[in-house]
Amino acid sequence: MTTKADIDAAQKAINAANNAIGKLDLCGLYDCAWQANNNYQRIIDYNREQLEVAEHE
Repeated sequence: MTTKADIDAAQKAINAANNAIGKLDLCGLYDCAWQANNNYQRIIDYNREQLEVAEHE
């Protein structure tokens, strides 16, 4: 099961990736990296929602 610590750690990794992507904004690499990162963010958000649901049961 995903814990809050796992989610927080993943969120920090995504934030770091976003900062790196911001510096990478050249040659079309940006779009590819941003899309991959956005998909990870969706997974994190989903896991966070599932964790909150589990805690309220």
